[in-house]
Parts: sequence; C-alpha cells; structure tokens
Amino acid sequence: MNFKKLQAMQAKLDEAILADKAPMTAEGRFNKTLVALSVEIAEVANTVEHFKFWKDNKGKIDESRFQWHGELMDISLGDRDKLVDLRNRMKEVSPKQAHRLTLIEECSDALHFILSLANQANKELVGFNLVPFEAAKEEKYITIQSTICSLVTSYGRNKQVDLEYLMDYFYDYVESLGITPQELEQAYYDKNKINYERLENGY
Repeated sequence: MNFKKLQAMQAKLDEAILADKAPMTAEGRFNKTLVALSVEIAEVANTVEHFKFWKDNKGKIDESRFQWHGELMDISLGDRDKLVDLRNRMKEVSPKQAHRLTLIEECSDALHFILSLANQANKELVGFNLVPFEAAKEEKYITIQSTICSLVTSYGRNKQVDLEYLMDYFYDYVESLGITPQELEQAYYDKNKINYERLENGY
C-alpha cells in the first residue's frame, strides 16, 4: 500500500472537511476521530457478524446499494448515470459478492480514520510490521479497540508507537476477513471520491 499517497490524500480531505466546521482543539479533534474509528471498526465486525454465535446465516449487505431481484441484485442509486455505470460494471452480483463489497467499503471507512489519526500525530506510516496475530477474530477486534482506548492517554513517542500497533492490528484483522491490501487501497480511493461528492452536496 502506498501510505505516503494515502496520508497525503487524507490530509487534503480532512482540510476540506474542517474548512467549514467550528474550530476545535487538537486534542478534541483527535479524540473525536478515535471515537469515529471505534464505531467504524464495530461496523466492520457487525458486517461480518463473526461474533454472532447464535446466527447461522452471517454476513450483512448494504441494502441502500444492493437490493434483491430474484437471483441477481439491482444497484440502487439516486443518480441515473451512476446507476447505469454500475449496472454495466456489475451485471450479476451474488449475495456473497455483495457482502464482500459491503465489507471492503466498511474497512476503507476505518482506514480513513486511521490515516487521519496518523496525520494528526505527525506519524508517517510505512507498512505492516507485525507478525500475524494468531487469534480468533473476536480477540483481534478487542485488541484493536483496546489500542484505540490506549491512544486516548498516549503522549509523544507512545502515541507514535500505539499508532503503529493500531495499523498493524487493523490490517491483521482485515486480512483475517479475507481482504487484500490491494482491495483495501482501491476501496480507499473509491470512497475518497465519494467523500468529496458528499462535501459538495452538504453532507
């Protein structure tokens, strides 16, 4: 993954977002971003549903994008041109594929906030350094949330180190869900464009 490019893109997006927002302290912004990341990581887990031992049919689908029509799925967007374009690119989308697309997008949302945190802490991300954490997905998830909590009180070098761990733990979790670095990076680029469109439309 090209972290230098990703962090530069995220810095530009954050600047555009903050341009019309009320001023806040650096600490306040950092903590709000931590909460946002914590929620996004929870949404990743809730999309996969790996922790739902009581449920046999796991795997959520973004129903605002994918709706059932027999064996195929219809993509619903308000924009007719986008709808035609998506239909051309995705003639047949199975439930499994729709779930995977939903999951990849949720992971890219989390990546946006990790990049933002790194930028706020002046931490340059360079790659993944951690040996895969041999544990159940639930343990991987809890480790990420624990690391997010530790960042609330991290200072100086500790914050830099905790951000490295956070990136490593996050990708270890994502990889355990079957998402490749290439898919995650491309999803970031795709969602980044959508985020600018949302800004233009007063999201």
